[in-house]
Amino acid sequence: MIEYRILKHEDCNDIVDICKDIWGGTDYLPEIFHAWVEDKGLFLGAVDTDTNKVIGTDKYSLLYDGTGWLEGLRIHKDYRGQGIGKELALKVFKVALKDLQDGRLRKIAFSTHISAVESIGMMKQLGFRLEQEYIFIEKEYAAAEGPNIRDFSIESWEPAYEEFKELPYLKRRGGVLPFAFIFQEPTPELHKELLEDNCFISINGHKGLFKLKGEPHFIVFDESLEGINAFMSYYLLLLKGKCPSPPLTSVMPGNLELIDSLKAAGFGTIEPWICDYLYYTYSG
Repeated sequence: MIEYRILKHEDCNDIVDICKDIWGGTDYLPEIFHAWVEDKGLFLGAVDTDTNKVIGTDKYSLLYDGTGWLEGLRIHKDYRGQGIGKELALKVFKVALKDLQDGRLRKIAFSTHISAVESIGMMKQLGFRLEQEYIFIEKEYAAAEGPNIRDFSIESWEPAYEEFKELPYLKRRGGVLPFAFIFQEPTPELHKELLEDNCFISINGHKGLFKLKGEPHFIVFDESLEGINAFMSYYLLLLKGKCPSPPLTSVMPGNLELIDSLKAAGFGTIEPWICDYLYYTYSG
């Protein structure tokens, strides 16, 4: 029998067991599990009462900009195909929807990869629509051969909040920052968090963001080939042998000149140059 309850710190070992078979063992959930237990919102687990083990999770988080963010849907490999993921998603969504109806949220949203076909289909049925889409780009670690990490100019960068929120990069994306599978509008709280986590960085004069969240994610604000290549090359060298997943960033599908330049420079994609990084919002 499957029961559903709020997750506790004592469930951590079960979460590690669930995540070891997800994304080649690079799932970020075990790293942030305890923080999520303390978070506002709802962190829900599915428990097999026969073994008293947590075999599924889903989460509704409160972002700084007033978004109810849906994330963290995971099912143990031995329990997939039984409707547990759907039941978790429905229960979490209903709590977020009540908060939206009561005026505690501005919107409900989530982000996913295009490969999550079943999840996308289910969320569409609940009333979610595609808001934005991007193309993930990457290079394999073998591409790190050549440059020396000492050849890069690395500088700290601490932009003021006003500079951050007025970045053209954000304006081109409707005022939303898509970073490490979370999409949110700039707020003083987000700005402070990015500063405290040392996410802001300048490489060879190109300013951007970097975060290790299971996989390494980066953004280059000027969206130039030179900037993207500098960030990618630096982090390939820095993380080779330390992180199994290569660095990821994303580009707008309409930036055809940049995409052609990236292809010519040896960049690849998770999917064959199609939009695979998706942002959905609830439309009722």
